[in-house]
Amino acid sequence: MQGGDFMQDITLKQARLLREKTQQEVADMMGIHVQTYRKIEECREEATIAQAKKIADFLGFKYDEIFFDNNSTVSR
Repeated sequence: MQGGDFMQDITLKQARLLREKTQQEVADMMGIHVQTYRKIEECREEATIAQAKKIADFLGFKYDEIFFDNNSTVSR
């Protein structure tokens, strides 16, 4: 199920918890230290587009559902 099927504009942490993943699991998948992932989770703007897409794909969401809000013109 895609994230957009049931909600819009969720936080990265909410997306991760919905998929029952730990910060360590996401960090391992990305090949980064868990502290680096925590920084991304605390401040989505820290993520590169490539990282955002990789995280969203791993969690089963479209990256703009997690990394951009409805007011963003970047995701349109």
